Amino acid sequence: MMKRLLLLVTVLFGLTAFAQTPEELYGEYITPETQAVLDRFEEARRKSQEAEEAARTKRTLALAGAILIGLIPLCYIGSDIIRKKTWKDNPAGTVRALGIGLAGGLVMFGLNYGLFLLKVKMGDAFNTAFVLLIVLAMIAGSIYLLKKK
Repeated sequence: MMKRLLLLVTVLFGLTAFAQTPEELYGEYITPETQAVLDRFEEARRKSQEAEEAARTKRTLALAGAILIGLIPLCYIGSDIIRKKTWKDNPAGTVRALGIGLAGGLVMFGLNYGLFLLKVKMGDAFNTAFVLLIVLAMIAGSIYLLKKK
């Protein structure tokens, strides 16, 4: 009984040493047409992954640009506060100004991020000059409102 079990284990190990992988087995029976289809599938999969990576990079750039533009009002108000030292004379007004600057920055961030994402998703169908004009108009408008007395 033990000899049979040992023989069975030896035969199984021997068979696994000569076994081929499924890819090798398929390779023996694959036709050139099938290989061409498989190659096209691999190429399409690779291009799809590259396109997803490029889209992810564009979305990240859009987010970074929108964050930087959204910080403009807060930075302007913060530099004005530091330069004029308004926290000494009017601490409540300083806090309100920072809150308004933060709210304005959030609005600018949201609008810019929406425009940038629209440009990324629509591609050439959405005019880049139009997006830049809208963004510059929002920046100019926020600076005008900040300087207005």
